[in-house]
Amino acid sequence: MTQNPGTEQVQTGFFKKYRGLLLQALVLMALWLILSGRFYFEPIFYGAVSVALVVWLNSKIRHIPLSNGEILTGQRIKILRLLTYIPWLLWQIVMSAFFVAYLTLHPKMPINPMIVRFKSKLPNSLAKVILGNSISLTPGTLTMDIRGDYFTVHAIVDKVEQDLVSGDMESRVGQLYLDSCTPEEMCTDISITKRGLEAKKALQRDEEKK
Repeated sequence: MTQNPGTEQVQTGFFKKYRGLLLQALVLMALWLILSGRFYFEPIFYGAVSVALVVWLNSKIRHIPLSNGEILTGQRIKILRLLTYIPWLLWQIVMSAFFVAYLTLHPKMPINPMIVRFKSKLPNSLAKVILGNSISLTPGTLTMDIRGDYFTVHAIVDKVEQDLVSGDMESRVGQLYLDSCTPEEMCTDISITKRGLEAKKALQRDEEKK
C-alpha cells in the first residue's frame, strides 16, 4: 500500500514549520526533568504544562517588533551544531567559574575591571541574543548592552577580556546559522575602558608623593 504523496508533503511541511517549537519543548522538558530529578506523574505533568505555556508565549513574543522595528526572525538554526555548542558552553562556564573562584580566593585579588565594546558580525538578532546570554552565563563577563551590531560587556580581568575579543565564542554562535564563520572575522572595532588598575596606580602615585 503506497502513501499519498500529498500526505507526505503535508507531514514534511508541518515538521519544517513547527520543528523549532518542538525542539524548544524537548529541550525545556529535558531541563525540567534534570533539575527536578523526579520522574513520576505529578512533576512531569506540571513540567509539561509549564513547557507548553512557555513555548506558546515564546511563539507570540517572536512576532513583536523590537524598539528598532526589527523582528526576531532569521535563518533557521543548525540543530547538529547547536548540540555541539551547548556542551562547549557548559565547559566554558565551569572553567570560568573555577578561574573566578581563584581570583576571589587569591590574597591580592588581582582583578582589573573594564568595559569592552566591540562590533559583532552575527547574521541576525537571535544570534546576538544567544551571544549576549552566553557571555553573561560565563562567570567573569556580563553583557551590559546590545545596540545594533555593538556589544558592551563588563569584564573583570585582562585574560577574560582577551578570551572575549578573540572572537571564538562569537564565531561558534555564528556557526549555528552560517556555513563558514571564523574567529578572525569576528569582534571588530574593539574599544576597552579600564578603570580599576588605572585608579589604583593613580592612588599609589598620590600616596608616594605625600
